[in-house]
Amino acid sequence: MRRTDREVTDITQIKSILTAGQVIHLGLSTGEYPYVVPTNYGFEFNDQNHLTLYIHGAPVGHKRELIANNSKVGFSIDVDGRVLVPKDPQHHTPSFQYRSVMGYGNAELVNDLKIKRHALQQITKHEVGHPWADLPDAAVAHVGIIKIEVLNYTAKANPGDPEKYL
Repeated sequence: MRRTDREVTDITQIKSILTAGQVIHLGLSTGEYPYVVPTNYGFEFNDQNHLTLYIHGAPVGHKRELIANNSKVGFSIDVDGRVLVPKDPQHHTPSFQYRSVMGYGNAELVNDLKIKRHALQQITKHEVGHPWADLPDAAVAHVGIIKIEVLNYTAKANPGDPEKYL
């Protein structure tokens, strides 16, 4: 990472970014060009802080076809983005405030109903603040779930300097 001064390594702060995020930008390979799709997500960390992401979607479609052909994916989640206007334009240039997590891993098209149900619970917990208690079996069976075992991720933040920016 070039800007190590902006690197976020504290797991609590990383979880905060993932919690605040609403959209994951999922990068897939078409073989010729990258394909990036925004969607909602859920996540969890195990006891060793290994990150797993869950993506909700249709049971058929382009992103599922791409993953079936190449399970290697990239992702980006960002929050709090805004332009920082310098108080003194003669001594400071504009900047950008943000917090982000990005990385890559292996995607799996989930068919197991127990795993799908667990994934949907993580997604609803993230998106609405609590798990969906009574998910009907038919709904679980119909939905398309993509599970991403994250192999590597980094997090960055630029909170801005209140002395320099409005």
